[in-house]
This record gives sequence, C-alpha cells and structure tokens, in this order.
Amino acid sequence: MKIFPETFEGIERYYRAFQGKSEFVPILAQINEHVVKLCGGDIREYYTNAQKLVQMNLTVHQYYTLDMPGFYYDIYNIEAEALGQRMNWEPNRMPDIDRQNPLIREQADLDRLRPPDFKNSARMPFVLEVMKRCYDLGLAARIRFCSPFSLAVNVRGIETLLMDILTAPQFARRLLTFLTDEVLIPWVQAQREAIGQPQATGSGADAAASPPIVNVPILEEFVRPYVARMNEKIGPVISMGYWGQSYLYKQPKNFRRMLELMAMMSPNLLMCLDPDVAETGPDPYVEFAKEKKMPLMLGIDTHLLQDGPIEKIIERCREYVRVGERVDRRLIIFFNDISVHTPADHVHAAIAAVRHFGKYPIEELPLNSFLPPPRESFPSFRERFS
Repeated sequence: MKIFPETFEGIERYYRAFQGKSEFVPILAQINEHVVKLCGGDIREYYTNAQKLVQMNLTVHQYYTLDMPGFYYDIYNIEAEALGQRMNWEPNRMPDIDRQNPLIREQADLDRLRPPDFKNSARMPFVLEVMKRCYDLGLAARIRFCSPFSLAVNVRGIETLLMDILTAPQFARRLLTFLTDEVLIPWVQAQREAIGQPQATGSGADAAASPPIVNVPILEEFVRPYVARMNEKIGPVISMGYWGQSYLYKQPKNFRRMLELMAMMSPNLLMCLDPDVAETGPDPYVEFAKEKKMPLMLGIDTHLLQDGPIEKIIERCREYVRVGERVDRRLIIFFNDISVHTPADHVHAAIAAVRHFGKYPIEELPLNSFLPPPRESFPSFRERFS
C-alpha cells in the first residue's frame, strides 16, 4: 500500500495544531459510504474486511489530501452487536442497530447479559485487525468506542432509557455501570493490547447524549459520571460527538454548563459542530476555548457539503477558519460527514478553501480571492496510487 510523504506531513500538522504551531488550519473528515462509492465494491465487505477498509480509506484520504486519516467504521454499533443486539444491513448504507428489536426489552434482560469475547465476538476482531494494520503502516488509528450513554441507548432504546431515568433511575445506573465496567473498559484495553500501546487514549462517541434528546441534569448525572469512571479505572479516556448546544443558547447558564461538561469529558479538544455552530455563529465556542486555553474543532455541515452550492461551502469555510488566530492558532476544521451523495468537487473546493483562507498568519482575504482549482479525477488518481 503506497503512502505518500504528504500523508505523514499532514499527521504532523494535525498534532502541531494542538500547540498552535501549524502553518495552516488542518482538516479532518468523517468518511464512510462515500469511500465505497468512490472505490466501488460491496458495502458489507467494507464493514467486515479490515484489509479492504484500510486500503480504501487510505486511498480516499490521500486523494482528498486531508491531514489526519480517519479509518472510520460504524463506531456506534460494535459493542452492541457483540452483546447480541440485532443489526440492519441495507445495500449502500452503513449497518445500523435494529431499533425495533432492542436487546434489553425488559429490565430482567440485563441479568441475562454477559460480556462479549473481545477477541472473537461479532465484528470486534475486525476492529482489532483495522487497528493492527494501521499501526503496521505507521498510521496511528484512534482507539474508539461507543460511549456509555449512547451504548445504553443502542441496547435499550432511547425512549425506554429516558423513561428508566425518570421512573427507574437505579436500573438506568445499573445498566450504565454494567456497560462501562464489563463491556467498554475491557474493550478499550483489548484495543490497547492489540497495538501494544497500554496508555493510548480511548476516544468515545456519544451523539445520543445531546440536546434536545437529553438535558443538562441528565448530562450531569447519567453521562459524565460514566466517562469519568472509565478515566478513573483505565484513563486516559475522552468522550466527544456532543451536539445540540444551539438548543440551549438562549439559556446562558445551561449553555455554558454543557460546554463545561464537554470540556471535562474531552479536556484537550473542544469539538463543536454544525448545525449548532452555523446557528449560533462560532464566537461563543471561540470565547470558551480561549478562556479554557483549549484547542477548538469546528465541524462543517454534512448537508452543506453535499448540496452546496460551492459558493456557500467556500463562505462557511472562510467564516470558520478566520477564528484561528483568536484561539492561538489551535483550530481544526472537521467535515461532519462526507455523505455517499457528496460530489467530489464539493470536497475538493472545501479543502482548498480552508487551505487558502486558513494559512497563518490569517489575513482578511475577500471571497473572490479564491477560485477552486481543477483536480484530478478519482479513477485517474487511483490508477496512479495502485
């Protein structure tokens, strides 16, 4: 598998951004089905064959000249599936939880649940193989897991879990404790063991624990404590992917408290995403990151990247990278998801715009100072890459 020198340069640029030493704002992207659309092939094979996933991800990453390889799979599903949760597999779509058939229908079902075999259950071996292949290539893939609250949602159902929290909080805590202690902690440790990195940071994803699905008291009592529990037992562990801040924006006390909780669960990076950033503007997140002396990641909307128009994509990129100096050059741009229907020229234009407007020292360049450059087609690139 051919790895360009620019790939390692991009990784170094990403890490330099945490010290405010990057020459321009680095870019990351979540890419799943879009990879399969570009490369061709079977969607199920992509999510079950580690060699295919790594090779195809790396090809698309290098085609787009992103800075930090993602090697994304369906992060939220792995542990639930290994516990026995049914999955839905549809053509050309990422697998998803069968939400009509939750694993824990009745509270008594928890008593029958057993931890998975972390080296053999469901697609856990696939994830471990992805990790090992990345490390063998010199590319440090992140240790990922579905955070406790989102995992509880996946095996219990969101409405039922929220009712548990309201009417049977002791059961909700028992479920979250089981998932934290018996599933997630040993799963993170299994991934660390697979790559020989016992102190590598575990990175949790927790989109379900976001307003308006939850409120701040639920974040305080049923979300943060279980991330903290993981840290106490096997740290370092972080949890990210929270959204919905715009729902709290007109409630200043709750808005700030949510940002504080996010900073507690991810103390080295404040991740704030569209549509919230687009709704409120980036300023409140910039000011909080400055106050806490944290690097800031701003995420650009999936639908904007997909639907455009290109002029609006460029305008959004310019608006976000302009804050780089205000956070001491510790800014990272994230494309929330490059969907299967996103045109490649939209992605190229967004990346080129970030590079153009996000070069340090950042200047107040007008929009008309940028024109998307022509780019090589993916088939032509892939032929050279192969």
